[in-house]
Amino acid sequence: MNDDAGRSQQRARRRRRSRSELFPYQLLMGVTAGAIGGIVTVLGELRDALGFSGTGIGVMVAAGFMAAFVAQIALARLADIGRSRIMSTLGIGLSAAALLLMFFAESLMLWVLSRIVLGFAGGLLLPAVRRAASVYDPKHAGENLGRMVVAETAGFIFGPVLTALLVWIGDVRTPFAVFAAAMALFLPVAMRLPADRGLLDEARRATSFDLLPIRRLQGALIMIGGYFMIVGAWEAVLPVMFADRGAGSGVTGVAFTLVALPILFVGARAGRLADQAGPVRVAMSGLVAVSCVTMTYGVLPGVIPIVAVMVLVGFGDGYGFTAAQALVARAVPEQRQAAALGLMGAAEVAGAGVAALPSAWLYDSFGASAAWAVVGGTVLVLVLSGWLRLRGTVPASGPHAPHR
Repeated sequence: MNDDAGRSQQRARRRRRSRSELFPYQLLMGVTAGAIGGIVTVLGELRDALGFSGTGIGVMVAAGFMAAFVAQIALARLADIGRSRIMSTLGIGLSAAALLLMFFAESLMLWVLSRIVLGFAGGLLLPAVRRAASVYDPKHAGENLGRMVVAETAGFIFGPVLTALLVWIGDVRTPFAVFAAAMALFLPVAMRLPADRGLLDEARRATSFDLLPIRRLQGALIMIGGYFMIVGAWEAVLPVMFADRGAGSGVTGVAFTLVALPILFVGARAGRLADQAGPVRVAMSGLVAVSCVTMTYGVLPGVIPIVAVMVLVGFGDGYGFTAAQALVARAVPEQRQAAALGLMGAAEVAGAGVAALPSAWLYDSFGASAAWAVVGGTVLVLVLSGWLRLRGTVPASGPHAPHR
């Protein structure tokens, strides 16, 4: 009994220490997510204030996703050779510059440019932060990645609420000045991040593409890319659809807050469940449910019923996306975590970017029912395709990996 109590105390101490040492990374993740979530909140009013079309908003959103895609494909591997702190610092600095440009921008071209810079900045920051979580304690990578999801979700929760408040106090541009200042204030945090504790990649590879032949990783990337098509459609269509139905930025901000709230509560728990039961079952359960429910958005009337359903979807997001991140981390050796998670980030923004413009066009041309039916159906097909691809494979790292 004493031995069991001692082991329990050791586990509790390790958990408290990991929470403390990962907190700076969570902070950066949350601030970045808050800025991006705030932008989503005002897209509908921005369209009306500056005379942009729904398709123009879709171009802006897609450009940001594609910039993040390029950054993560080309530069995520640098975190595997110990460059996480530099990447995080540059990411925060570029984010501040992009948000400041948004405050002054008048033309669609400048808005697209600023969204490209912000997307590129996120593409630098996210792989560095996620690698830190995955290699800190490899046996609990899912739980620690879940903490990053919680931080990211907290940013998406409070970012839109703060944005709506700032629009009410000032105007549609006020949030961009405030978020730019906040990013600048967090530069010292980025410059003092804890050192990387994981195994480093000494091969100095030029790209991350050598990981793509791994079937288990292929399946995970297909699933995540498919899921993020929903995120792209949310950002490009929901604010405009809500505005068309009479909802202002305040209602839109509350809606995005409510859908993210369940993830805040289940993220770490979903990661622990993925560590214990294996991430495949947890990811599939969540992502299939989310894709099916997405197809109903177009037939629901008004705004409140959609928001209510989105809150339920948030629980599926929390389990499905957290477990999918653990699935990616387990698919490769420890020293290639940032490369794999960078490919995952690229799959995320590729899926979102590919869906943003077509979903905006579908909504403009054929209405909400067609847009959400196509998005949800496509995501379901891709999630099932990814699952078929990884069947029969085994993890390369973590507690479920074969002994070597």
